[in-house]
Amino acid sequence: MNTTQLPNWAQSYMKYIQVPIKKPSYEYLAEICKAHLNKIPFENISTLLAYRDYDRTGWLIPNEEQFVDQLYKYHMGGTCYSINSNLLSLLKTLGFQCRYAQLGSIHAGILVQVPETEESVYVDCGTAAPLFKPLRFETTSRPTSTFGDIEVVIVPEKEEGVYTFQRYVDKKLIKQTLWTFDTKKDIQFHDFQTAINEYFEPGTQFMNTLRCQVWQLEKERSLSLVNNILSIRKSDGKAEKHKLSSVDEIQNAVTEEFKLPKLPVKEAARVLERLGVDIFKEPGKDHRVNLG
Repeated sequence: MNTTQLPNWAQSYMKYIQVPIKKPSYEYLAEICKAHLNKIPFENISTLLAYRDYDRTGWLIPNEEQFVDQLYKYHMGGTCYSINSNLLSLLKTLGFQCRYAQLGSIHAGILVQVPETEESVYVDCGTAAPLFKPLRFETTSRPTSTFGDIEVVIVPEKEEGVYTFQRYVDKKLIKQTLWTFDTKKDIQFHDFQTAINEYFEPGTQFMNTLRCQVWQLEKERSLSLVNNILSIRKSDGKAEKHKLSSVDEIQNAVTEEFKLPKLPVKEAARVLERLGVDIFKEPGKDHRVNLG
């Protein structure tokens, strides 16, 4: 397959993440995952604007053309429903055999069949976790992906074909992302519709905060914005936090540090304000949830 054989949206997608066309393989899949996480943010700015614009557009989750258009115009990525649904479409277009995994009742992951071995591997660019490579959960006893003191592990359960996704920070299990999935189930995107409807309800996780997260592997760090708190975590595990005092400061941080100058942070902040959310209010103890 060459570039001209791909639909226009897929050509533009591949150009954006700067990955050439190759024959499907595990190594190529890993190359796509790493590039994707380096180029496309995990964020809910797009969520808030999709909610605001729904009466005009008629859609909440972008299709392939809309997703790619948002990449170029606004530097948007999204959360699991937007990112992983469009990544799955891209992988299928590139010749990979893949399908959805439903983690817990809310998270959409991807299972990809490795051409060389026909094993299934877990792919996920739609969560703020260091999944720079596909996890070989069927053939590895404890497949792990790490960055500094962040660790993601997939472990088998007693029931055949059932696994649990575990995420640790500072060696502490993040219970909000303790998700189980069953590889025997045939999951379609419409199976997430109830979760998507709830996801867009005012007051829920991604409708009551401002979030953006990127990986910058060339700088050996990750950046995370939750409301007005900018967190910088290095690959050696060191972390620092900065409190931003205005929307202009937040927009400037996203422009200068995240390198996402087109991301419409101010517009998203106005949506939250209209929903009664004060992004400068001191968060509660349970505010460190994430990340589906």
